[in-house]
Amino acid sequence: MVSKATLVSRTGPFRFETSVDGDPRYDARTTRRAVSLLLAETSPVEGHLKLEQEMRVPIGCGFGASSASAISAVYAVAALLGVRTDKARQACFAHRAELIEQTGVGTVSVAYNFTGAGAITVPGEPGAAKFLKVDVPDGMRIVAASLGPYDKRVALSSPLLSRRITELGSSALAEFLARPTLEVLAREGERFSSGLGLMTPEVKKLAEAAKAAGAVHASQNMIGYAVHSLVDADRAAKVEEALSSLGGPRVDVYEVGNVRAGPIGGRSRRVLSRT
Repeated sequence: MVSKATLVSRTGPFRFETSVDGDPRYDARTTRRAVSLLLAETSPVEGHLKLEQEMRVPIGCGFGASSASAISAVYAVAALLGVRTDKARQACFAHRAELIEQTGVGTVSVAYNFTGAGAITVPGEPGAAKFLKVDVPDGMRIVAASLGPYDKRVALSSPLLSRRITELGSSALAEFLARPTLEVLAREGERFSSGLGLMTPEVKKLAEAAKAAGAVHASQNMIGYAVHSLVDADRAAKVEEALSSLGGPRVDVYEVGNVRAGPIGGRSRRVLSRT
């Protein structure tokens, strides 16, 4: 995710323009909310503010795109306007925006400052939440297949589903804390997604195909009509081919991330931020 913030003009009524992958009509509600919260508390501005974003993962499919978008936007706008608050403080605006818009419940607290694989062990805002990272062997890949977006507001507003998430999540976290390894993390993630009951037949078929082709584990994204599978590098191409052969899904191969979120480039009228 890369965001480019530009102050097109400094006079006149405030106007905030956004575009995602060149589409100015895309409903970037979480991003807009995050920037609005930032400006309301730190730096009221006049004139025309423009934000252009380039997505690098499927949107709405459980890859944390909304959190990455909101963090990236806040960092880019804050750098452009010279907002002098620390990284965690800025990320809090993105975190709160996700809660208000019901597009996520904690991804920002990890994505803003951590890399690799692991689990949130203590929930909270950026700077307060705790993340336990696990070692990832060299050559490990994530092969993902996406069918389409999922409206998280449906899931996050359901009391029954919320209780189920709490029960399954508590059990998974206890197992992980007892033995915090990549194997346990992936195994419990698979058990959690299967037990939650949101897998459609099409999503289940993707997970089964990935494992049949050599993936170590395969889980539904939380939450999206998509799966991510953990694969040794020498089997990644085979898993990618198997998922692509099903017809329909977008298939991506990723390395485990190792770049922290933050602005790139100096302060100017146009500032880039990557997350």
